[in-house]
Amino acid sequence: MGSARRIHVGLRSFTYRRHVRVAVALLSLSAVAFGFTYSDHAPLIPLVSADFRLDDLGVGLLSTALFTSYMATTFLTTGLAERLGPKRMVGAGLAVSAAGTAAFALSPGYSVALAAKAIQGVGSALAFVAAARYLAGLYGERRNHFALGLYGGGFPLGSAVALVAMPPLAAALGGWRGAFWVEAAFVAVAATAWWRVPAVPRVARPGNIRDALRCPNCWWTSLQHAAGFGLAIASGTWITVYLVREFHLPLELSGLLGSLLLVLAVLARPLGGLLLAREHMPTRRVMRIGDLAIVAGVALLAFPDRPLTVALLGAVLVGIGVGLPYSAVFNTAAASLPGAPGAAQGLAAVGGTAGVMVGAPAMGFAVQTFGFWAAWLFVGAVSAIAFVGTAYMRGEEELT
Repeated sequence: MGSARRIHVGLRSFTYRRHVRVAVALLSLSAVAFGFTYSDHAPLIPLVSADFRLDDLGVGLLSTALFTSYMATTFLTTGLAERLGPKRMVGAGLAVSAAGTAAFALSPGYSVALAAKAIQGVGSALAFVAAARYLAGLYGERRNHFALGLYGGGFPLGSAVALVAMPPLAAALGGWRGAFWVEAAFVAVAATAWWRVPAVPRVARPGNIRDALRCPNCWWTSLQHAAGFGLAIASGTWITVYLVREFHLPLELSGLLGSLLLVLAVLARPLGGLLLAREHMPTRRVMRIGDLAIVAGVALLAFPDRPLTVALLGAVLVGIGVGLPYSAVFNTAAASLPGAPGAAQGLAAVGGTAGVMVGAPAMGFAVQTFGFWAAWLFVGAVSAIAFVGTAYMRGEEELT
């Protein structure tokens, strides 16, 4: 009898672990899909610009439309995951994002293309905080840091894949619209697959985004994510141009070497989560290591007359630094406001988005006015401020 009971418990435990692994894998796939939408138009700018007769400002506003709608939607919907259920919200976000991508493929003019990018931003925002709440429900009292890192790694991975995949897709399918139709199909497949995952309990919370805005620790996590996701995208925008201009490398080679930054961010996010899940170090230490890695990396990138190997080492350090604190930031945000963990994580997400919207043009202005050393100085300054901020905030384990 005892042996049969042990077998039954073992089978139930195996089934549970299998469900968790499938859920985490599909959640990570959704992150890849959303990350793809962030960069889908970037490698096709010459083709899109020619069709819509866009100048550089018009091209830049495509990303602005996505991230502006993302920020607005995050502020307005942070509590929906707890009321409607995180599984539904992630599925809805994927469906909306697929619709936005299809709308871009169909767009007859620039105004529709702008609206389509905004729809993509809405979809990503609906799902982002909901995904973090889904993992919290899936794992319960167990530590979900590694799973959260895997999910977070999907975003830069999706962006990197878009940069590589969209040009050959456009060439093979007769133009940029065909590439966007393939992307829309991919996001739709991710949305369909998502409904296979188990639902998790809904937990009603009394707080909302206004409580997060009054939470000092939540603001510190927002700054940390600005120094992470925000600087990752901003630096990734300029690293290829930096390698072309500073070292006179071919564009293709510069793009390949510059992608090291995003690839390292993909790997560093689950690594940071693993360090926390195994309790090798506390959350604030992980954040500090990430901030210092960025500062050290940009110092190498900005150093006068540095050789290429030193610059690439700098890019590697920046990539590690922007990725490592991801799980620490979002679990600390949730612990900072138990009455509204989704709102706290939403505020952290907004910080990262603001970092992109401010960081990329600020780096561009610095490059144009002073040179690349000033752009890297800006990145290092933001990370240094975030490092100082860790002295004034409390980490997850200090709040629970």
